[in-house]
Amino acid sequence: MREKVLVTGADGMLGASICRELIKQHYSVVAFVLPQSKSTVLDGLELEIRHGNILNQEEVLSAMKDCQFLIHAAASTAVWPRKSDAITNVNFQGTKIVSRCAEISGIKRMIHIGTASSFGNGTLAKPGNETFTFNSGHFKMDYMLSKYNAQNYLLDRHKNVDFPIIIINPTFMIGPYDSGPSSGKMLLALYKGKLPAYTKGGKNFVYSVDVATAAVNALKLGKLGECYITGNANMSYKDFLSTACSLRNKEFKLIKSPHVVSLSVGFISSLMARITKKPPQISYTMARVAAINQFYEAKKAVQELNMPQTPIEKAIEHCTNWYEENGYL
Repeated sequence: MREKVLVTGADGMLGASICRELIKQHYSVVAFVLPQSKSTVLDGLELEIRHGNILNQEEVLSAMKDCQFLIHAAASTAVWPRKSDAITNVNFQGTKIVSRCAEISGIKRMIHIGTASSFGNGTLAKPGNETFTFNSGHFKMDYMLSKYNAQNYLLDRHKNVDFPIIIINPTFMIGPYDSGPSSGKMLLALYKGKLPAYTKGGKNFVYSVDVATAAVNALKLGKLGECYITGNANMSYKDFLSTACSLRNKEFKLIKSPHVVSLSVGFISSLMARITKKPPQISYTMARVAAINQFYEAKKAVQELNMPQTPIEKAIEHCTNWYEENGYL
């Protein structure tokens, strides 16, 4: 009899890939999605869909029935507004509820999807890893803080009551099934000619399917109570965007925006957003974050979770091909 895994946030970009990898590895899959979800990324898959909200303990317990494992991918990835009770409720309170239900249900192992920003970023010469201390608190973004606090809560539960938790910490993911769209907004803006410039700084980019593989492998591999940064390529924004252009035979024409200009645009955009109640393309805080090098390494995940390292060019291709097939481009 196949072991059954509950996946929260199953209809998100990463969740959809996690479901596919679970099926590939011969698990029985229960996808937990919001009742109002209209996403089609799970259509045609051999899985069971159960509806509910991670903030409702009874609905979570009901969804968890007969499951042996849990992969908690549901989260709010919103970075606007910077301070938001809604973001904190989903990412922190929701995680507490889900983990409490896992304890009640006797789940063998919970895999929590965190974020690499819960660890300090590094440089190209010395990328951040799981030993680097969280250093993004000064941005005062509830997304970062809520994910960091959720991680600490789960690690404390492991330390205090031996709760069976492993945390996966993705860097900036690129891949298919991004129906939001979320991380792929930058590529869509680039290809549609709506990205006027790039900033200094860079990120660690990773194929979302590789992150999904690491998360599923963690059900049997890895050490309980440990975190695993799941990343791949450290690239400046210029290198990433120029690579994306070359893959579609598009001339790279973007100019580099001086940091002071990016901050000014972000400040004005933030003010306008408060008036219009519409999210800005770039806020003041987002402009600040974009100026730093968010570089990490994934040696631990590669060695202990057998995480693949698909070239970022293929990740971009698969992401944009999916956008084309689904009418985004």
